[in-house]
Amino acid sequence: MSTLRTSFWENLLRKKTLTADLMKTDLQKCLTLSDLTFMAIGSMVGSGLYVLTGTIARDVAGPSVIISYIIAAIASCLSAISYAEFGARIPITGSAYQFTYLSIGEFWAFIIGWNVLIEHVVSGAAVAKAFSGYVDGLTNNVVRKYLIKHAPMIGGGLVAKYPDLLAVAILIVATIILATGAKLSSKVTAGFAGLNLLVVVFVMGTGFYLGDLKNWTEVKGGFFPYEFSGTIAGAATLIFSYVGYEVLASATEEAINPNRDIPLSLLIAMSTVVLAYVGASSALTLMVPYNLISVLSPFPDAYIEYGWNWARYIVAVGSIAAMSTAMLSAMYVVPRYFFAMSRDGLLMTIFAKVSGTTQVPIFAIVVTGIMCILFAVVFELHALVEFISIGQLLACTFVSICVIKLRYQPNTITRFVELHHFGDYERLLDTEETNEVSSNGRVVETDRSRLTETSVISEMEIESNDASYASPKSETTKSNTTDEDLWLNSEHIVGTVKTEVLSSRFGYIFQPLTIYEAGSVPSYLLIISTFAVTIVVAFCLFTHEYITSWWSILIICIFSLIAVVSLLLLLTFNQDETIKTFTVPAVPFLPFVSVIINIVLILKLQPMTWIRLGIWCTIGLIIYFCYGYRNSAERKNE
Repeated sequence: MSTLRTSFWENLLRKKTLTADLMKTDLQKCLTLSDLTFMAIGSMVGSGLYVLTGTIARDVAGPSVIISYIIAAIASCLSAISYAEFGARIPITGSAYQFTYLSIGEFWAFIIGWNVLIEHVVSGAAVAKAFSGYVDGLTNNVVRKYLIKHAPMIGGGLVAKYPDLLAVAILIVATIILATGAKLSSKVTAGFAGLNLLVVVFVMGTGFYLGDLKNWTEVKGGFFPYEFSGTIAGAATLIFSYVGYEVLASATEEAINPNRDIPLSLLIAMSTVVLAYVGASSALTLMVPYNLISVLSPFPDAYIEYGWNWARYIVAVGSIAAMSTAMLSAMYVVPRYFFAMSRDGLLMTIFAKVSGTTQVPIFAIVVTGIMCILFAVVFELHALVEFISIGQLLACTFVSICVIKLRYQPNTITRFVELHHFGDYERLLDTEETNEVSSNGRVVETDRSRLTETSVISEMEIESNDASYASPKSETTKSNTTDEDLWLNSEHIVGTVKTEVLSSRFGYIFQPLTIYEAGSVPSYLLIISTFAVTIVVAFCLFTHEYITSWWSILIICIFSLIAVVSLLLLLTFNQDETIKTFTVPAVPFLPFVSVIINIVLILKLQPMTWIRLGIWCTIGLIIYFCYGYRNSAERKNE
């Protein structure tokens, strides 16, 4: 019985191994730097600006919605650079799901993948409903009135009052565009994103011209009418506005040069989007007192107050363009997650089927469209919006933890990618090399002038955490390169105590840690620091009336000390310094700050959001244990 329990637990935490087969993709490599950048911008400057700004400004944060956007941006930027490291280092579709699978284990990877998947389904449905509302509003809500009269539903609370057939039509068009291929959908997204940015510039210019600072200072409550807790609560919801890096990370397998383009496009996109959100929300709250802002159409109604009726049509065009790109981007992610999880055996294999014509997972795209349509027809917009943020926050938290964990864990990811030129698609095209796998498992590279035989790293070697460091002699290659020297002659073993620490006068304190497997102690320190920070955040957020009590202060101080000491102890261990692509600076501190911010925002979400999360996770766990656990490709390989 004990053996069965151990085996079950090991199966849940089995990690994905990189293999040569994983490099081979049926998806088309066609996305350039500009395609990726506009895809990210388009996915972010959309519903967050035209849908959420009015709601958060009026009911949650007031004029301090500007600060909410900045806090959400900081949290997102810290998470985005973690996505950038993984996206450049391991350019395979599935982003947060893949990163978690490679570094933490299968069970947690499925939970993250399942939640990100539903988050973007809900996001696509929410944007489609908002899109429908804007279009219908231009015709004085003719469609809405007709459907309420002739096709009413038992609405109230979560359930919609009528079937939004206009949103259904919009989602069908979006599904068709995505099914035509990644290149065309990226071009459509880029066009709409460019148009939207022009409208945002118009809003900022006219808003500052018409605005009045009195709306920040003399309106009831001032700049923080809901206090700073309202500002934080607003940031927890507005994190949804910056989900573009998830979209971008899902496109790495279709990017021509992911090693360079993923980090660069993230930098450009995030900088542009932060300026757009802060500028547009400032303009809105300066134009209209926060308590008079329209929830359904905040920007058009603001111009009507000043008699600029013509401006509402410009804003309507921008909002339609923005929501088109946001919807396409959200729906772009879901099929890639279906594809990645299906390829790993955790979901049905039909989701991994790729069209021979368009080179996209066509069945997964159709199912995504159907799911978005069902959510758009059944639920109200506010019910959809409340559910969106938690999936992204969980994914960001795990990705940041994965960055720290992998940096202190011996692995062969970097060496494997370098050996197979994974992601270096442009160089392969330039040299016109072709790779053939012989019957004995060795890769033969041929071109016009030379024939070189290179050993392939076996799955056993990849699976071994310290193979490329502790036992470098087990892997040989006929080429004698600088990279190989770096791997073979490295003095420092990743995940073990630094030599200078052991040789110092305090070395005897760390000597007992040398008996543990490389990388295990840093992993435990990371778990301890994360748990301690969660306790501290929970006490600070939920025990306001006892925050000055001696026992409350003592608990906060003890767990804060545990978190800080655990994090500082990580500095005594060797990091992986063989990574040649973009890396997160100041590890472990910078990604851990992201973890702290995400935990704060997660705990500020509404209780109903947690209930919906529990229901969706329950459905996912049923699927995993009934299908994914038994059909896992990793389990079959073992």
